[in-house]
Amino acid sequence: MKNLNYGIIGLGKFGSVVADELIAGGHTVIVADKDEETLKSIQNPPSYAYILDSTNISALKEAGFHDVEVVIVSIGENVEKSILTLMALKDIGVKNI
Repeated sequence: MKNLNYGIIGLGKFGSVVADELIAGGHTVIVADKDEETLKSIQNPPSYAYILDSTNISALKEAGFHDVEVVIVSIGENVEKSILTLMALKDIGVKNI
């Protein structure tokens, strides 16, 4: 299996498990969450970790989300923020969300 670059936004129950599995599989993983403590809870250290507002296009670009092959959005508590995040990722050219 080809190693891909992944981005994961939102590290709740789903996002953190996906991040751990991808990291353990040797993939390059950029993770982002709004909460520093959530970032610290990941079992395997990611390639890059950011505390950011996922609706902010500049923050997403600065973190490198425009350079990954796949971004997984797992923001469960706020549907509006999930939709705005998806739109921001599309705006920066992410093809696989």
